[in-house]
Amino acid sequence: MLSRAPFVSVVLFLVIGIVVSDHLPVIPVTFLWGIWGIAAAFALWFYYQKKLAAFTVALSVCMLLLGSSVRTASESERERQLAKLSALPYTAYLVRIISLPEQKENSFRLETLVTGVRIKGKWQLTETKSLLYIPLRGSGVPQPGDEVLVKGRLELPMAASNPGQFDYRRYLRNKGVLWTDYAGTYAFQVVSSASQRDPRVWSASVSQWADGIFKDNVKDKNAYGLVKAMLLGRRDDLDKKQVGDYVISGAVHILSVSGMHVAIIFFALTFLLGWLKRWHFGRWVYFVSIAAFLGFYALIAGLAPSVQRATFMCLVFVIAELSGRKQNSMNTLAISGLLILLMDPGAVYDVGFQLSYLAMAGIFLLYEPIYKLFEPANRIVRFVWQASALAFAAQLATFPIAVYYFHQFPTYFWLVNPFVIAFTNVLLPAALVLLVTSMAGIPWLSALIGKFVGLCAWLTDFSVSVPRSLPGFVIENIQLNAAEVVLLYAIIGMCWYAWHSRVYTYVRVACLLVLLFVITSVSMSLQTYIMP
Repeated sequence: MLSRAPFVSVVLFLVIGIVVSDHLPVIPVTFLWGIWGIAAAFALWFYYQKKLAAFTVALSVCMLLLGSSVRTASESERERQLAKLSALPYTAYLVRIISLPEQKENSFRLETLVTGVRIKGKWQLTETKSLLYIPLRGSGVPQPGDEVLVKGRLELPMAASNPGQFDYRRYLRNKGVLWTDYAGTYAFQVVSSASQRDPRVWSASVSQWADGIFKDNVKDKNAYGLVKAMLLGRRDDLDKKQVGDYVISGAVHILSVSGMHVAIIFFALTFLLGWLKRWHFGRWVYFVSIAAFLGFYALIAGLAPSVQRATFMCLVFVIAELSGRKQNSMNTLAISGLLILLMDPGAVYDVGFQLSYLAMAGIFLLYEPIYKLFEPANRIVRFVWQASALAFAAQLATFPIAVYYFHQFPTYFWLVNPFVIAFTNVLLPAALVLLVTSMAGIPWLSALIGKFVGLCAWLTDFSVSVPRSLPGFVIENIQLNAAEVVLLYAIIGMCWYAWHSRVYTYVRVACLLVLLFVITSVSMSLQTYIMP
């Protein structure tokens, strides 16, 4: 299968180049681009000379250099912004709000774009992203598009003080956010109202409208909080126990807008609109309809980066399908990842990006071998087993990286995830239909669909609450390092390749990798807990 997906290898070398560039001394960007150009020229020459082995090596080097080049260029620009703003003796700055207020325990968090700084009474233009925190009890909360004057200076985010600590500064930097600040009640002032020129302002307005529709039609508080989190990406109305249930059950990912949500909506749309492709111009209507619906969802989700990436990925799948050529799912997935990483190399460090692509890869590669372990004849049993196999495939592909970041593993995911997948497959499209009927001005239908959405949300909440009453519902304090994560993925990959190729030798290699993993884990544990 992967032999028919050459872009998988291309993306892997690009990722390696991005990661390696962060652990090497700083190299001038122009030098890197020059070396990349030479490597690209050699790759083209070998291709036209039909020297396949030499072309493969040259292309691999080319992608490594390309990853290093785009990452170094991105980091150089951020360093320039940091150095420029740090050197200026400003006493106040002007920002434009580009996100809806997100309520935290003691403050509101706003994503902003710094547009100018004041130096001795004069304004100097600049442009950089920051996070602004303001008190909960203020005279008013700025809204997206508002221009806000803030007294004081921006600060660097908190950096990790030891090797094992979460590096918040690096986390924000990979998202393009370089600064943070906390402004007291009297330290900021809204100087102009929202401007409609920024698409992010349109998105915030649409998101606020959708929030109002859900609040009016989904009466149960917990159900409304779940729908708001899943559709709009805001957890303001979820209580701690509700969030805890999702963590314990291994379904916490559905509370954050991600590629999975877009994929569910995408598959529902392809099922409902597939008949359009039978028309003469139906293919274009099909593509435009899916693009319009996915774009609408991206707007109500606040144009979150994860949704933008997933929407782009789904559109690549549609284009590949409509091109008339036989497509390979892994190849299409890799093409979308390649284009995203070229535009934003820092996305490779985003947990949502990693989990989304690993989950999709797991479904494409692991679903079939897991499903074929048991093929029931009964329709109901077959549907349950299909959902279970889908959950197993996604969980197996993501559990090493999930344990690496979150240090725990939910033991009853296999029991809960099939139900969660089934209910969310209905809940997400139904919530979008609720918004469409509200726009159409059919209040009785909106109220009816609102009750149905509330029921689906209640069933989802009930499903994830079950593991809390069972013994050993989560294994905590699991520590994995990067080498162990790589070994786990190598074991999974080798087992899959042994099944795919039907060659017993790869089973032996997988067993050797398991032995190596055990030796590595035991040695790391001895160094950490026993040796001084």
